[in-house]
Amino acid sequence: MLVIVGLVGAGPTISVWASSSGPNESGSNSSFSKLSDRDFDRTIRGVITSSDDGLPMPGVSVLLKGTTRGTATDIDGAYSITTPDEGAILVFSFIGFKTQEVAVTNSSVLNLKMELDLTAMQEVVVVGYGTMRKGDITSAVAQVKPEEFITGAVRNAGELLRGKVAGLAISTPTGDPSAGPEISLRGITSVFGSSAPLVLIDGYPGSLNVISPMDIESVEVLKDASASAIYGARGKNGVILITTKQGKSGKPTVEYSNFMSTSNFVRTADFMSATDMRGFIDQGLIDPSNDLGGDTDWLGEITRDVPFNHFHNVSLRGGTEQTKYVANMSYQNELGAFYGSANEEFKFRMDLTQFFANNKVKVNMNVLKGIQNIDARFGGWAYRQALIRNPTDRVFNDDGRYQERPEQFQYENPLALINEQDYKNVNDWLWLTGSASYFPVPELELKVVGSQHRSTNDFGSYQTRNHISTIRDNRNGVANVSNSLTVENFLDLTADYQKIIGDHRVHGMVGYSYIDWVNTGMATSNFGFPSDVFSFRNIQQGTALRQGLVGTFANSSFSDWKLIGFFARAGYGFKDKYNILGSLRYEGSSRFGTNQKWGLFPAVSAGWTISNEGFLKSSSVVDFLKIRVGYGETGSVSTGPYQSLTRYAYSPTQFYFDGQNWVSVLNPVANPNPNLGWETNIEYNIGLDFNLWKNKLSGSIDYYDRTLQNLVYSYPVPVPPNLVGTTLANAAAMRNSGMEVAFNSDLIKKEKIEWRANVNFSVNTNELTRLSSEEFQLRNDFFFTGGTGDPIQLSTHKVEEGQPIGSFFGFKSVGVVNDPSDPARNGTWLIEGQDGEIKSILDANPDDRQILGNGMPKYFLNFNNYIRIDKFDINVTMRGAFKYQILNFQRMFYENPNIVYNRLNSSFDPIDGQILRSPQSYVSHYIENGDFLKIDNVSVGYNIPTETSRFFTSARVYVAGSNLFTFTNYQGLDPEVPRAGLAPGNDGRDKFPTLRIFTIGTDLRF
Repeated sequence: MLVIVGLVGAGPTISVWASSSGPNESGSNSSFSKLSDRDFDRTIRGVITSSDDGLPMPGVSVLLKGTTRGTATDIDGAYSITTPDEGAILVFSFIGFKTQEVAVTNSSVLNLKMELDLTAMQEVVVVGYGTMRKGDITSAVAQVKPEEFITGAVRNAGELLRGKVAGLAISTPTGDPSAGPEISLRGITSVFGSSAPLVLIDGYPGSLNVISPMDIESVEVLKDASASAIYGARGKNGVILITTKQGKSGKPTVEYSNFMSTSNFVRTADFMSATDMRGFIDQGLIDPSNDLGGDTDWLGEITRDVPFNHFHNVSLRGGTEQTKYVANMSYQNELGAFYGSANEEFKFRMDLTQFFANNKVKVNMNVLKGIQNIDARFGGWAYRQALIRNPTDRVFNDDGRYQERPEQFQYENPLALINEQDYKNVNDWLWLTGSASYFPVPELELKVVGSQHRSTNDFGSYQTRNHISTIRDNRNGVANVSNSLTVENFLDLTADYQKIIGDHRVHGMVGYSYIDWVNTGMATSNFGFPSDVFSFRNIQQGTALRQGLVGTFANSSFSDWKLIGFFARAGYGFKDKYNILGSLRYEGSSRFGTNQKWGLFPAVSAGWTISNEGFLKSSSVVDFLKIRVGYGETGSVSTGPYQSLTRYAYSPTQFYFDGQNWVSVLNPVANPNPNLGWETNIEYNIGLDFNLWKNKLSGSIDYYDRTLQNLVYSYPVPVPPNLVGTTLANAAAMRNSGMEVAFNSDLIKKEKIEWRANVNFSVNTNELTRLSSEEFQLRNDFFFTGGTGDPIQLSTHKVEEGQPIGSFFGFKSVGVVNDPSDPARNGTWLIEGQDGEIKSILDANPDDRQILGNGMPKYFLNFNNYIRIDKFDINVTMRGAFKYQILNFQRMFYENPNIVYNRLNSSFDPIDGQILRSPQSYVSHYIENGDFLKIDNVSVGYNIPTETSRFFTSARVYVAGSNLFTFTNYQGLDPEVPRAGLAPGNDGRDKFPTLRIFTIGTDLRF
């Protein structure tokens, strides 16, 4: 008798293969049982690996079907077994993996990848402060596994998730190589603070750029408040949980991944070339004095011919049952599309886990190190200058210096802005984390975790004496230097108990959390240097700071805060049918007023797994069906430290004479508010999870309703009795409601061909329900935000009670004045006034402005496909956003024939038969429909056969393209524009253009 003992869930499982002449495991007799040992004259060898991570699997049972002849794989996953010469079938089995039967062919080598055998109930999902079986989840939680990640030239963890989770909107609306993604979950949630979800990496807050994308094991998204309430004040906007790869017992495994990529612009604006401008001069539309005799493609002058990006990642992991380790190192160097734009990063992480005392004690140590070096000499201002600079102007003048024309307002040589500048911007971070767990009984874990995160920024820039700042402004070199240090200390204590008693599954957890955050910094600006030799590295040599000239400063800063939380969670499940889960967090923040420092955040949710009821257990259609309902309250800290206190600052313009010296006056700059406190989210969620037709169709449907209360804003107050004219207070309210739908389908699943598809859709409705309270009131039920910039100088959006956030507010244009008898108004915009009267924009007043659209998409759609044909695989991701508008700044400023700088070729296109005579104006003519559908990412890979390789256990090569095609009617560069904050949909004129990226890469495992 062969007995294998393993662990599944909370108790041991024993599989027994009996030696008998009766039926074998497949329920049939076999003639093999009658063979003698000499009939087994063929040896089959191979290595068994996990399809989940590719690692060798020790202890896998290998059985000759119909016999008791068997063996098990060794620590390297290798096995050897003798079989009859013909008709042999090997059965491979391991607890937690699917049993597989494989017929022996002519080859003497049979390698196998075993697939996990997890039902929808058994899958493990990371939640706040622990893990849970998917079958016990009663909240809106989405999980993304590595095989679902975006493939290609990803810069950070956020880009792995684009289009993968319903309700999670991730975009990178810029081609800047150092820019991070823009993320929102279930809409805008604040009028003062951020709406971005909390990102936790192995339980601790950090940015999506902190770790290597190749070092991620899984990502969970806690979408509703019943799931995120365990994080209290930090969970209002949802939570993204990133779990890094951990060590595993078995033979050490080395993995190497790399990619190389290049890029080009998705689209460029059609500005006039020298030939175009001279053509308009010949038509009498542009004054001949604009022809300066040259021919320069200014955008081409600042653009790299071949921007190159390369990435390398090496990891090592392995261990024994007592010791597990993993080390990961990555390096990336990305040159931006423009000269003076680049991003270089190095990241290293090491994790070690050790068990002691018969596995009753577990100790873990983790180190995370990162360095980022940013080149940002190129910026939005240089991009603007390249667009508007006269294409008939020259790069250099006759003496070889950069051609500058300081007499022209805001007209600067873009190549000189980049090259006549020295620049340094280095971010450095170090995370040290240690934890210890004690298991007095198998069901109870007592855990203490301590961590310190240190991050620094070292910045310096210097504009040389050949820069426009000296040529025009006589600065003689301008230097800026700043440094900052942030230290975060964390302590978490938890006790986690899980127990199965018959049909009952109980879970309880209590904990304590402490965060201490400190930031220090300094900054200095100076000019008037005798030489460029020392750049910004000898800033005291500038004379301007000693003379107290305007534009110089030297300052330092310090700020700190603390957050303390007590929390508990309890869950109960019965017969895998009925589940209920509740949590409570009591939290205090030093950033709030005396009367509001502590907040209580409860949550409760329940689930009914209908598929486990008797009336559905035998269903051939329904494999899994569950209804979830949840309620939760979460909070957020939207203010910085000391905002509830009276604050003073020294005036830069007011002085008094103390008899010997002139001394700056100390003035109040903020009123105290002892009631300044938490912003609160009260959320209801109802959801349905399903799995039908043997995994052919699965998915989830969620409806949510969020009420956001006590939102912070700055309110006018009388002086006196107040010290200053505004006070920060909790008075506003907002509501978000919506639906999220996700469908997954195994359309084809065969040995040689596989096709999986995922479609997810979300809709969100937002309304600002209140801006004021009885105590704190705005003068109106609205305020303006966003800005066009000069020379138009108008706000772009209106935030108003009863309206959604993101409303464009300006003049509604209905045509152009066509009245030669009135030369002052002829050719100017016709707008619709507040009373419906049609008038020239010259006669308009501020009350004529109206709502012109909204910059926040109402609908998001994502479509993901995975196709495997033998050893080839294809991944396609499509994304779309619908029912929103965009304010096209480039058209608003440069589609105008009356400006003195370069302009778009469409500037002279007639409008209602007239050439526009209006100055640059913010009118609805420049607000466009932003709807789009993108083929966002396509990758094609080939898995190289490695069965006979002495070095590789797996090898894959691939090519990929990102941001490939966009279907839209938007006339701008890219309809995926910034959506964060209160002015979404503004497509700024200085925005770094988005890029189309082409990648080739390899993934090797040794």
